[in-house]
Amino acid sequence: MKPVDFSIENFDQLKARLDHIRAEVHAAWLAHGPGTTRDIAAKASLDILNFRPRSTELYHLGLLELTGKAGRQGLYRARTLTEWETFVAAQRQPANSQLQLV
Repeated sequence: MKPVDFSIENFDQLKARLDHIRAEVHAAWLAHGPGTTRDIAAKASLDILNFRPRSTELYHLGLLELTGKAGRQGLYRARTLTEWETFVAAQRQPANSQLQLV
């Protein structure tokens, strides 16, 4: 999925498409985040080999946000519904909206 695809989906449609494991990983981020993928996987008792790829997918969907670093690992947190909607709206905007005025 590309950021432009958000323009035709809303949050409920996106959540409905999350398969079981992605939904489980998203729930773990909501319950135990923010943190590193290793920390949250451990807290949620989920296999890191399943957790990390699903977290990457959630990041690309805009449901997770990179907030910093902890050593060599990224710190992530789940976005709220309002934050996700703002993220989606920003993806719909052209990189330079001034060009549309020409």
